[in-house]
Amino acid sequence: MSKYTYHSIEDQDQNMKSWFRPTIDPKILKELTKRKDSPGWINTITYFSILIISGYIAFLTWGTWWALPAFFVYGTVYAFSNARWHEYGHRSVFKTRWLNDFFYYVSSFFSYFEPVSWRWSHTHHHSRTIHQEIDYEIQVSRPSNLLDLFFLDLFGIKRVFFEFKKIFLHSLRIMTPIALDCVPEKQRSKMIWSSRIFMLIKTLVIVWAILIESFLPLMFIVLPNMYGSPIFQMTTMLQHGGLRADTWDHRESTRTFLANPIHGWLLYFNMQYHVEHHLFPQVPFYNLPKLHKAIKDQLPQPNKGFIHALVEMIPAILKQSKDPHYFISRNLNT
Repeated sequence: MSKYTYHSIEDQDQNMKSWFRPTIDPKILKELTKRKDSPGWINTITYFSILIISGYIAFLTWGTWWALPAFFVYGTVYAFSNARWHEYGHRSVFKTRWLNDFFYYVSSFFSYFEPVSWRWSHTHHHSRTIHQEIDYEIQVSRPSNLLDLFFLDLFGIKRVFFEFKKIFLHSLRIMTPIALDCVPEKQRSKMIWSSRIFMLIKTLVIVWAILIESFLPLMFIVLPNMYGSPIFQMTTMLQHGGLRADTWDHRESTRTFLANPIHGWLLYFNMQYHVEHHLFPQVPFYNLPKLHKAIKDQLPQPNKGFIHALVEMIPAILKQSKDPHYFISRNLNT
């Protein structure tokens, strides 16, 4: 039996009313929630162009020492497809719905996420953010497990293993706790077939590598989520790491930090504005900076940058490994 407790959509809607909501002019919010195709296309084309170019350069360096930095760059760009999975999953990148869904499935495959089960478990994450034994997406446990965070998770080993196990079981029609708790019965057939397709593609890639007696196909498709994972994992850890759990105020459980355009806009889809995203998940990524300016006087001060946020978070996580009740206290203005 799952340690997680299933909550109906009605229960989730009722509890969503308990979350802190900042004051914002409804007209401004309505404008910020408007979706367009062009910003999504600009970001998507830029990202996949860089992924292809870095992949081609990595291919040319195969067999030389230059392959180490080349594949690190390719793997890092590839690993950030996880952020794309997240935003396409919210259907907020494009105005055109099928474009969001198409790139959601593509990014899910890149991230090695089964798309149906993750769409529904992510609903739990937004309705019960960092509520222990309910939220399936708690990256930093209480107490924090340092081996997991700074080795197994840092290189995506644990996540890939458990996701492979989940997809394998779902492909055999064996329901995991996530499926039972989160996925409606009408959606489970779709989940089973997407799991089978993902398993088939991954298996074919492995067979291809064996037949040509080369590790190269695995370096491009199977392994980037591990060897390219560290920067991405440290970035996502900042979303909630070291902060308060079991609260109904996203300002206490979620972190916003400032980032340069390559790290923030291009790779991370502006998810560095994570408090803003949790407060108003319907706002597209390209309007999150505007949303931040509109409500920043009601939010804690953002961390000044990626390194500044890590310097705040890592000591807190170390303390949480010994004291699960410890958390970084936020200065709330309201």
